[in-house]
Amino acid sequence: MVFAKKEILLKDGRACILRPAQASDAQAMLDYLRAVSAETPFLLRGEEEITDTLESEERLLEQKREDPREMMMVAEADGWIAGNCAVLSYGSPRRAAHRCGFAIAVRKAYWGLGLGSAMLGYACSLAQTLGYEQMELEVVEGNERAKRLYERFGFEETGKNYRALKYADGAYRDEYRMVKVLNG
Repeated sequence: MVFAKKEILLKDGRACILRPAQASDAQAMLDYLRAVSAETPFLLRGEEEITDTLESEERLLEQKREDPREMMMVAEADGWIAGNCAVLSYGSPRRAAHRCGFAIAVRKAYWGLGLGSAMLGYACSLAQTLGYEQMELEVVEGNERAKRLYERFGFEETGKNYRALKYADGAYRDEYRMVKVLNG
């Protein structure tokens, strides 16, 4: 999905642009993904697991632009990608067509500046435009900052996936499932 760019001001006064990701963002996106994956244990992949090629990342970003039921947003600040988020379809089954998934990440340098809130708010609005009635996500145990953000936006915890992530040192973390009804 291609959507309108939106300029926001971060809490420290810097400008940030929320816009659709595009194929030309591929190298910057790969660099960003490696950076955020190294900064937090709360993402699905570690830094060493970001092994996508430039070509595969270009294809993915172009696919998200062209898909009428999905969107990939980048938050551009200070000349680089400061954050990204996505609204993800659960596919074509009619019985699940009202639901979408949500994923988000923000560079540590931009934590606490309102960027996550701005992206989540815009993504919820875009998800409704795409016809979704319900947005779903998982948040890793211990990621209290993210969990509070989701709760502020009306997400409710609906379950727990035990030992959802296993780390290199053998430790496990649970994930909490959260859901927000968009049109209720």
